[in-house]
Amino acid sequence: MNHLILLGEVIAPPALKTTSNDKQVCTLQVQIQPYKEEDSPWELRVCAWGKLAAKLEGADLGIGTLLVLEGGLRIEKGHPPELQLRNFYVVSDPADLPGVNSITLVGRAGRDPEVRYFESGSVVANLTLAVKRRSRDEDPDWFNLAIWGKPAEVACDYLRKGSLLGITGSVALERWTDRTTGEERGKIAVRVDRLDLLGSKRDAEASEGGHRGGEPSTEEVPF
Repeated sequence: MNHLILLGEVIAPPALKTTSNDKQVCTLQVQIQPYKEEDSPWELRVCAWGKLAAKLEGADLGIGTLLVLEGGLRIEKGHPPELQLRNFYVVSDPADLPGVNSITLVGRAGRDPEVRYFESGSVVANLTLAVKRRSRDEDPDWFNLAIWGKPAEVACDYLRKGSLLGITGSVALERWTDRTTGEERGKIAVRVDRLDLLGSKRDAEASEGGHRGGEPSTEEVPF
């Protein structure tokens, strides 16, 4: 399962084209509004197919239009993240929808959680999550998870590589400057608000190491 809802501002109007196999696709570039005050806005490519592509192109979406976007987040190594659109609607008053940013994922842990404790008493567990795509021939999407507080302790005690879990949280783009090249880099990170343990211990052990394509250590986003 891969379900994302975001509030975005149009920064490049929709562009409709027909692919080589006669399918219609419409792309749109949006700026994602920050979910928390300390976050910065970031850009995301949106892609719609078929009837939804025609609907998106015909919606007369000008620069600055605010949209609620619903779909699945595709993260492919070496490429910027892309939202595979399932639905959208125009926001007339942004005050009615502050901080729309919600993601729900179901997948398997790519590694054992890495847990850090801070002098303040806070605790965070970091791990990756592999989420299958609809086609069995495609590699999964890999997400970087940050789990804070008591759920982090639960993750430390019960999650292992291959464990099946479900999460809800918010999405942000973490940025940094490459010390070697001086270029700005980034990666998509999911801040987990709720963690659900799924499946059995036997199921988790059987799945260990079973992800097609392997796990990237970090999924950097090109700028």
